[in-house]
Amino acid sequence: MRNRASRVAITVAAAGLFCALTLAGLALVVGLRSPAPFGFWQGLGEALGLPRDLGPTDFVGVTRRSGTALICPPDVCAAARGAESPPVFTISAEKLTAKLRRVALAEPGVEELPAVAPDHLRFVRRSAMLRLPDIMDARILPRSSGASTLALYARPAIGLLDFGANRRRLDRWMTALGQ
Repeated sequence: MRNRASRVAITVAAAGLFCALTLAGLALVVGLRSPAPFGFWQGLGEALGLPRDLGPTDFVGVTRRSGTALICPPDVCAAARGAESPPVFTISAEKLTAKLRRVALAEPGVEELPAVAPDHLRFVRRSAMLRLPDIMDARILPRSSGASTLALYARPAIGLLDFGANRRRLDRWMTALGQ
């Protein structure tokens, strides 16, 4: 009896693993071939009735949640406790916008989404294996004397976990912007 229960448990586990690997392979193949910004996941989300896009970030009301990364001046992101403050750059908002665009698009797999406004850039980056999309919003903020700063928010479009990828991405962008 015990031997039979062990065999059944192993069979069920193997079937579950097979199904998971099949779905992951399908997501990879379809996601790689899809021209849509969110690939396979966009179609799956639409089939489930989920919104196509999370929409642009409202930096005034943004709050942090699991899997997100936020860099924002306190006067802009008043609702977000514990957000890292960005430096003030000694370049104009237009130059900072152009520099951020170059930095973001230099990363493999990052694509620019349609802009919400001239000072609000949006990007998507899909993970290599499952093509899960992360959304990065950036708002460029002019400061006095021709200086500027920015607000950055990165989040997974699906799920809550990103294993720190969004935080590392924003850290890389901030380092590149500071050079």
